[in-house]
Amino acid sequence: MLDRSTRAPRPTTAAPASRTSRASAVAGRGLASSRRRFERRAAAARRRPRLLAGIGVGLLLVLGLVAWLGWFSTVLTATTVEVRGAAGAAAAQVRQVAAVPLGGPLMRVDTDAAQERLVAGKAWREVSVSRSLPHTVVLEVTPRVAVLAVRAAGGRIDVVDRDGMVFATVAAPPAGVPIVSSGAATVTKAGVTAALQALGSLDPALRRNVSGVSVSEADQVSFRLKVKDATKTVVWGGPGDGATKARLVGILVSQPGSTIDVSVPSSPVTR
Repeated sequence: MLDRSTRAPRPTTAAPASRTSRASAVAGRGLASSRRRFERRAAAARRRPRLLAGIGVGLLLVLGLVAWLGWFSTVLTATTVEVRGAAGAAAAQVRQVAAVPLGGPLMRVDTDAAQERLVAGKAWREVSVSRSLPHTVVLEVTPRVAVLAVRAAGGRIDVVDRDGMVFATVAAPPAGVPIVSSGAATVTKAGVTAALQALGSLDPALRRNVSGVSVSEADQVSFRLKVKDATKTVVWGGPGDGATKARLVGILVSQPGSTIDVSVPSSPVTR
């Protein structure tokens, strides 16, 4: 007779077999996933050179099209010259001196050569030449402003700007520009510089009323100054102490006398 309390032993090998199977499945899926990632990366690596090559070809085509449009086609033809900084007859002079060739491709216009011609003309302090799509060459200039008219040999009048640059030679001085003369045959460059320094130190309200400048052989400056209905002579002297001399002239101009001598700023004289 069997003892019912006795139980058969449980199998002990099934659980380990199940865990091993699951581990194998997980490892297989991980390997497959890694393989797919590797294949995607390899495919992307194979496509990259083709993509870069395509981009390069596209850029070359675009550059070639731009070059053709700018340098060889009639689409971007230079047909207009625009002048900035001058108008009327002055603008016409700028165009004439620049001599920009029209009718050809805009990008083939030699802007450097046009700028060099304008600089050589000396009539403009600043010059810029540029292209403006689709058809325009832009000439931008800053004209020189006459500050002095210098009597030169042969009866010529040299027109000088604030930098001492002679930028024009005329038969008669421009209106409102004081004439510089000298006891010598011609006014030296140092004499012109001394005159410019003297006028540049004056208050603009006084400078507008200077009617004539004289420079001695020793570069001593004097000038005539219109004051209401009279004309006074200002003995300026040599270069230096410009601010002090200008201040003294402003104070003494209303005093009696026809001459203001500030050549020695510490001892100004009116007489």
